[in-house]
Amino acid sequence: MPLLDIVCVTHTGMTFSAAYASLEGGHIKNVVWALEWFRGIFMRRDVIPQVIVTDRDSTLMNAVKTVFLEVTILLS
Repeated sequence: MPLLDIVCVTHTGMTFSAAYASLEGGHIKNVVWALEWFRGIFMRRDVIPQVIVTDRDSTLMNAVKTVFLEVTILLS
């Protein structure tokens, strides 16, 4: 069962864990659901991430492109 770990960076460069999700089977619909849930938190505060860094997982990259259309995606 894949683990989605969402880590954010503050304006002072400090990192913090914002969310975790255990994704059954790693299917794209499950990853999209988790990212949409996380985006919903941002939308309530009128804040959208400017950059998302992934680990080259194709399912995650495709889900990010689906949910965060206006975000720059970096690969690590």
